[in-house]
Amino acid sequence: MARKRSGKKVPAPRRPSPKRNPRKEPYDSQRITAVVERMREQAARLSALARALDDAGVKKIVVDGHAMLLRGLNQIDNFTDNATRGAREERTALEHH
Repeated sequence: MARKRSGKKVPAPRRPSPKRNPRKEPYDSQRITAVVERMREQAARLSALARALDDAGVKKIVVDGHAMLLRGLNQIDNFTDNATRGAREERTALEHH
């Protein structure tokens, strides 16, 4: 006869979590400039896509990942605000020393 299982859930064995990116990281002007360059390249690609759609007479396309794009744009805004705040705080700290 088979043994009846209890209603308790047995926790799954813990797997080591993959290395997460740190929440905060140092940036200097060179690193921010590299990010800006990447964003310029992405903007150029999107601009070329818009021109190609216009040239081909395509009115609309359906794009998967639209919500991801909006989240990413919001994240860029948040990053910029945080970096600006960090720069302001660093300037203030330098002025007081």
